[in-house]
Amino acid sequence: MCFRPPGAAKNVKCPSCGMFNPPTLEKCRKCGTEVPKMITCPECGVTQSETNKVCINCGFNGKPGSGDPAKRK
Repeated sequence: MCFRPPGAAKNVKCPSCGMFNPPTLEKCRKCGTEVPKMITCPECGVTQSETNKVCINCGFNGKPGSGDPAKRK
């Protein structure tokens, strides 16, 4: 079993070949495709693609109070 420390960034899946890459890389190690940059939701702390318009965990959309209060950090 492997445990990830709180706040540790997750690997990013390449949209082209499916290879998981460290979040610090701009291009996939396997195929060279640009991988999405990752951001952290300011409301709940979940790491996700910067292309998401709404947080995948709490629904935060950039407007104050838009996220689910039960899922805030």
